[in-house]
Amino acid sequence: MDTSPPLLGNDDLPGPMCLNLLASSGALCKLDSANAYSSHDSDTLYGRACIIATLLPSRSVACARTAAWVWLGGAFPDSIDIIAKAHYRTLRYGRKINVFNRVAPSEHTIKVGPITVTTPVRTACDLALNCVPETESKVSEIICMLMQEFHFRSNDCMQIMEDTKHIRNAPQARNHILAIDGRGYEHGKRKDCEDRKNRKDAEYVRGA
Repeated sequence: MDTSPPLLGNDDLPGPMCLNLLASSGALCKLDSANAYSSHDSDTLYGRACIIATLLPSRSVACARTAAWVWLGGAFPDSIDIIAKAHYRTLRYGRKINVFNRVAPSEHTIKVGPITVTTPVRTACDLALNCVPETESKVSEIICMLMQEFHFRSNDCMQIMEDTKHIRNAPQARNHILAIDGRGYEHGKRKDCEDRKNRKDAEYVRGA
C-alpha cells in the first residue's frame, strides 16, 4: 500500500528547483510556491480526499467547490469551502477558508477516506446557493457534471432545497438547478450535459 505523504514541500525534494521542474512536467500540481501534490494521487477519489484532508480544519465538512473537486477532480480550487461552526482567518497553503454555518444532516454527508464531504447532491445544492452572476457559467458546468457522473436529477435536489427556504437566494438556486437539468435532458438534449462532462478540465472547478 502506498504510504507516501499527500503533499510534498521543498524540504521533501533534492533541491529548491525540483518543485518547479516537477510541476512543469505535470508530475506535481502546485498549491503554492513551496508545496504541491502528486498528479497521480489526484487521479482517484481516495487520493483527492487525502489531499484535502491536509488542508481541512478539524471537525469540518468539505462542501461546495472543495467537495466538487473531491468528487470530480480538475484544477485545485482557489479557496477551501467548509461547513463548520468556527471561523478561520489563517490561510491554508495560500488559500482562504470559506466557512458556511449551515445544517448538514448525516444523510447529506459521507466519509471518503480521512474526510467528511457533502454528497454529490448536497454539493450541487450548495454550489447553486452560493452562485453569483460572475460564476454562473462555471457553476452550471460543475452541477451538470455532478448530475451526469453520479446519476441524479433536479428532483433529488428539491427536498434539500426545500430545507433552505430561509436562505435569501434559495428560490434562484432552485430555478438554477431546474434550468440545468432541463437543458441537459429535455427533448433529447442530454448529449449537451454529457459533452460538458467529457470536457471536464481545470477551468470547470477552478474559481467557481
